[in-house]
Amino acid sequence: MSLNLILTMCDYIGSSSYILTFGNSGDEVIPNSFITEVKNIVSEFGGKVTHEYALIKGFTMDIPSDVVPNLKQKLELVEKKFGYSFNLERDSEVHALVGHEH
Repeated sequence: MSLNLILTMCDYIGSSSYILTFGNSGDEVIPNSFITEVKNIVSEFGGKVTHEYALIKGFTMDIPSDVVPNLKQKLELVEKKFGYSFNLERDSEVHALVGHEH
């Protein structure tokens, strides 16, 4: 293993994957500049965007678990200031079949 790979793995030990989506309805127009600003905030908190969605406004990110409460507080302030809503939830597996075990 390379040193860079080991350091990258160490950076994300204790990290969790989260999904952040914008808007409560498909009618709300969220400017790309606002989304970029939110991504910058995620980076400031040590997070990394891992996937951007095409059909909905949002992205997944890996972020250290211990900073998530502070990130949520910061994003809530931004939400109040600019009036654009968001939803932040922990990423997890979803199964369509009831009783399906991993």
